[in-house]
Amino acid sequence: MTTVLTASAQGGAGLALVMGFGLLCIRQTSAASILLAIQSVAVALAAVAMHQPIMAVPPVILATGIWFARLRTTMLKTWTMPAGGAKLGVGAGAVLAVLCQSQGSLAMPLAVVLLSVLLAATRTHPLMRVMALVAVQNGILLAACLVIQPAFLPPWLLPLACLVLPLPLAAFLLIPAVPSRGIRGRPWLGWIDLSLSLAVLAATFIAPLDPLASVFAPLLGLDGVLRSEVRRRRQGVATPSIGATSPPSLPGQEGGVGLAPPSTRFAHTIAGRGLALLNSVVLVLAVCAPNPMMAWLALPAAVATALLPTRGRHWDQAVLASLGTAMVLFGLMLISATPSVVGYFSLFAGFAAIATVVPDLAVVSVILILRLATLAPWPPVAEALGVGIALAALLGCAFMLIREGLMRDRATLLLLCQASIAALSICMGGTDGRFAALVLLILIILSRSAARLRHGPIAGLALAGLGGVPPLGVFPGLVLVVLAMSRHDPWLLLPVVLAAIPVLLAAVPRRLPDTWSIAAIRSIVWVPLVLAVLVGYFVPDGLSHWWHFITAGRS
Repeated sequence: MTTVLTASAQGGAGLALVMGFGLLCIRQTSAASILLAIQSVAVALAAVAMHQPIMAVPPVILATGIWFARLRTTMLKTWTMPAGGAKLGVGAGAVLAVLCQSQGSLAMPLAVVLLSVLLAATRTHPLMRVMALVAVQNGILLAACLVIQPAFLPPWLLPLACLVLPLPLAAFLLIPAVPSRGIRGRPWLGWIDLSLSLAVLAATFIAPLDPLASVFAPLLGLDGVLRSEVRRRRQGVATPSIGATSPPSLPGQEGGVGLAPPSTRFAHTIAGRGLALLNSVVLVLAVCAPNPMMAWLALPAAVATALLPTRGRHWDQAVLASLGTAMVLFGLMLISATPSVVGYFSLFAGFAAIATVVPDLAVVSVILILRLATLAPWPPVAEALGVGIALAALLGCAFMLIREGLMRDRATLLLLCQASIAALSICMGGTDGRFAALVLLILIILSRSAARLRHGPIAGLALAGLGGVPPLGVFPGLVLVVLAMSRHDPWLLLPVVLAAIPVLLAAVPRRLPDTWSIAAIRSIVWVPLVLAVLVGYFVPDGLSHWWHFITAGRS
């Protein structure tokens, strides 16, 4: 009987793989919906055959949702030409499927996941991309049913994660546009926003948290307060005209420099304030969860709250971020069961994709990587993968800083550079590398909080601190990272120093501030700047020893 059930599950996996190839060949959304429904039913049957009926729920629910979403999006174009043509897509899919055969029992689930990623990359139709994300979920469930023992997680957690996975992208497609009309003349809304942010900060001190969360949750709570204060100050700023072409900035980039030019108009809306406040809350929740899989549940929410206000212009970014969250889930699932090169690569690549789209998630991603590094030792191949991806991200951001056209994105690129260095320090291995990364991450959060103001004398100092200009901001953390590199991997000092040159040039203030107003002297932005100095140079020995203890990890 067991042999029959196993054969049935393998047959379902094979049918899911065939449907993955079929989705690459289809242009019409109606036909693609049918193929996706067949794939989802095959995955559900495989789950039932392997005595995991709860795993059969997400494919059925999401396939039904796609069918109704097809009717909701009839106003969209009904077909899309794949990039390079259908033959190129099928050929690339065949190559990926052949390469996956070396992974043994993981071959078919991995092939389904990679074919789904290829489908999202070669289609421009929004609904087809949501279908691709549902197909990724089918591949993840297949891996859970055929490869991974179900005891490594609570039985409800992985099905819940798979249900959550496509929802941000589907909401990006289906929810009506968030209104951008301002709410001038209601300053009390700004004070309510600030009060709620202060309540979140207070909760991080009161709630029982594990050691790593107790370090970062209050810092992110303080960052949320700074973001709320920036939104409150912008309440009275004149809004752009209705015909303005600049898209709204992403939540988390209030008053700062980000992927899109800032817009004060959206910050004035109740919906805008609510999404920005919710984004701050889910960032805190992501670092508070002791289980990395539970922490993952906050990532789709953070992506959705950051991108929903900008979906008219950032659809491709939403797709990339959604695929990144899918790859992170796939990687966490694999490495939770057994160390795997595929799992670690999926994890690092997924975090890199998320940070590219939502820069404020870069620090949260590195904190989650630090948590994983302290839970269990990594194999050498995983460390090499992490070093390679972090180094590529660092050099890429440094190169972008050289380009004059991207100088308006300095704060975002400086944040990504420093987060890449922290990830590099973690992936080197060793307790001193993780300790240096923890200190650097603390200083990054504080410096980024201060750099959210774009104007005034404090803004220049905060940006210099974020870039590591001596002796400000993240500079002490960078010194610790360099010392750790000199002991473990001295060859890394060369690319890090090369990347530091454009970083420092971009962070050095162009001119000293002319005047210091009373408002600037009393600004709340001084709080993270002062805390960064205290952490970098005057941290007590007892606190330093405790940080060493929580980053020691398990042997």
